[in-house]
Amino acid sequence: MSTTGGGDDRRNGAEGLPIEDILAALEPDPDRVVVRNEFAVVGVTLRRSGGGRSRLRVEDLRTRQAVELDALELESLAWARHDDLSPLLDPSRSRWVGTGE
Repeated sequence: MSTTGGGDDRRNGAEGLPIEDILAALEPDPDRVVVRNEFAVVGVTLRRSGGGRSRLRVEDLRTRQAVELDALELESLAWARHDDLSPLLDPSRSRWVGTGE
């Protein structure tokens, strides 16, 4: 789990809300792990389903956008290089679409 160690923890997220306000508004969930840094705050939970087909749910806690990943998708992430993920880090590809920015 990653948390900011130093610096200003009141940095604003993309929606302009301080990360502390986002965290304070969360409903308690003992199964959720919160991972954050100065740029993002994400909740991760394991969704169990029948037949051993659990999925990992990853949720952007600012926008509530979420994805559930199965074992094959997670294995692919384990094999990915950081360069493979670079396109996902560009907010203009998905997060800013239709916002006028």
